[in-house]
Amino acid sequence: MRHPVVIGALLMVAAGLWATPAGAAPTSAAPTSAAAAQAERASGGWYTELPASMKVCDNATWQDGPSSAPSGAIVVPAGDNLGVDFGQAGKTYWFAPGTHTVGDGEYSQITPGDDSVFIGAPGAVLDGRNLNKYAFGGHASDVRIAYLEIRNFGRGDNLNEGVINHDSGSGWVMEHLYAHHNDGAAVFLGSANTIRDSCLKDNGQYGISMYKDPVEGDSAIKDLVVHNNEIAGNNQDDWESRVEGCGCTGGVKFWDVEGAAVTENYVHDNLSVGLWADTNNIDFRFDRNWIEHNESIGLWYEISYNATITRNVFKRNAWVSGNENLGSPAPAIYISESGGDARLASETSGSSNLNINDNYFEDNFSGITIFENTNRFCNSNGNTSTGYCTPFVTPTVIPAPHDGDYLDPINATHPCYTSIANEPFRSDCRWHSRNVKVFGNEFRFDQANVPCAGTYCGVQALYAQGADNLPWMPYTVAEIQQSVMHTSGNSFHDNTYVGNWKFAKGWGETVSWNAWRSAPFNQEAGSTLNGVTDPPPVPNALDEDTATLEGSLGQWDAWYGSAVQRAAEAAHGGAYGLRIDVTEDGGWGVQLGNWPGFDAAPGGKRVSVWARQGTPGISTATLRLRWYDAGQQALRSDEITLGGLSASWQEFTAQLTAPTGTATVALELAGGTGGTGASLHLDDIVVADQR
Repeated sequence: MRHPVVIGALLMVAAGLWATPAGAAPTSAAPTSAAAAQAERASGGWYTELPASMKVCDNATWQDGPSSAPSGAIVVPAGDNLGVDFGQAGKTYWFAPGTHTVGDGEYSQITPGDDSVFIGAPGAVLDGRNLNKYAFGGHASDVRIAYLEIRNFGRGDNLNEGVINHDSGSGWVMEHLYAHHNDGAAVFLGSANTIRDSCLKDNGQYGISMYKDPVEGDSAIKDLVVHNNEIAGNNQDDWESRVEGCGCTGGVKFWDVEGAAVTENYVHDNLSVGLWADTNNIDFRFDRNWIEHNESIGLWYEISYNATITRNVFKRNAWVSGNENLGSPAPAIYISESGGDARLASETSGSSNLNINDNYFEDNFSGITIFENTNRFCNSNGNTSTGYCTPFVTPTVIPAPHDGDYLDPINATHPCYTSIANEPFRSDCRWHSRNVKVFGNEFRFDQANVPCAGTYCGVQALYAQGADNLPWMPYTVAEIQQSVMHTSGNSFHDNTYVGNWKFAKGWGETVSWNAWRSAPFNQEAGSTLNGVTDPPPVPNALDEDTATLEGSLGQWDAWYGSAVQRAAEAAHGGAYGLRIDVTEDGGWGVQLGNWPGFDAAPGGKRVSVWARQGTPGISTATLRLRWYDAGQQALRSDEITLGGLSASWQEFTAQLTAPTGTATVALELAGGTGGTGASLHLDDIVVADQR
């Protein structure tokens, strides 16, 4: 989250030992292995039990290398291999059974040549003895490393560094490895890298990470495949406690990557986040992974774009972090300032949305969180990925010098300061949580099984926070909350819930299932809770034009002492609103012209209207709702006072109950203040079911 070190995993399924050349380009998605294909799947496509083929550490395939040297290979004997010339291009090196070392020097390592292959016999071990920092480094391309146990590299350090492919070389294929008890990240990835069929366990910081210097106008790393790895127990060195706020630990961390297929990995018991994609990652597919019992979030997608998260299993994640930080949800999936954007690549993900569909969730601390921090945007010190801008603003790499004062922009010459108040910069300088679609998932939560604490255990969340404390920031917390909850295309629908679920909105306050499904949230159409499917609440009894004025005046009519018009200056939430002009002294009124009104049902209602003065004079008005039965007989009327009107928009709300027998509702608005020439603006009128 806060440091440019990332774990990227790469995978392609090979038919056999020699089926995939070292420089082969990764495909967008790995085919399902034959063994995994036989595992039972639910109707949604996720595995109902962990396939044996994904228990890579138990299967120990790193012991399945060739027992004798392939023809033409250079034989590397057990013992100290410091004198071996590992830099020859196009050569194959076969490591004989036994323990191999590379001298005692801190920076002694294997530096391959281009198109070289390093394979181990059964029992071949490369041991750094905590003397050498790295196992494989340098900038060679198209290197293949297979069938080796690689252990004990690093000297208690290696923060944000990798042991295998330390310099993120391109075109590397790493497979059938057992990389464990190394400092930093066991594996670093570069462009067109694949990591597959490997056990990456108990390493100091990450199982997999990556970093390349940012590239102006482009992604630093492209085309990764991470397939059928077991990634477990990483962050043994607890870097989060050693470097406060580093956001630099987990099973896998991706950074500044375009195009990654992350498939059929068993990611469990990491002492931090499971899978973490942080900072300008684009076009990811997470498919059929099994993500279980990680101490923190199962999958975190942060200031990134265009992903499909599908057919995964999430169990018992974030129990530790949920108890350590009671101020926010600790979800199985955390979507933070991320979403879909059709301007960016989607070949691997298959969608320009951020889709979370057909996954299985069981007894995680909470479910899915969609969040946006108002203060996190390009060139703000509220963005912990300092120096990076969104892909849509030039320069995408913020030039030095950088001002670290929180209240100041990072660079005062960047357009995300000089022009941020104007479009397109106002929109494009932000990472947005938008176009996130959550559907077809099964969510199970039994509070008796989860060590709950605080108010966020067992929640789904759609919220935004921050502070209106940057003097040059054109955004407000209220605006971003409105965007995330209501206007950015984020939706939960057609999901199955079992258990005592709650739902968080706004600042993070929780609401009930019925409130979540009702206006103004209108989530979970087609979803069920504990097997019950109620008709979805009606989000607004009024038609679109009467409510918003966007297409016409709708049903609004002048009644007495007034004139009505659809006017741009009266717009609150869109391009138009209702302007009411007072034409006579002594009082005025407007009403709907479709008596006896719009269809309505008995029960709880939430009424909301936005209003402000146009031409000054009207200080108060009364909104009256008249309820009628099917025979058009009046049942009751309710009044809402719009008091203290001023030139600023105010929302007036009320919780009402339509009486038994209600069939329609009619609206009228009247006032006794304001003489001829005064005007009132009205917009976004809602009469919604409240359950």
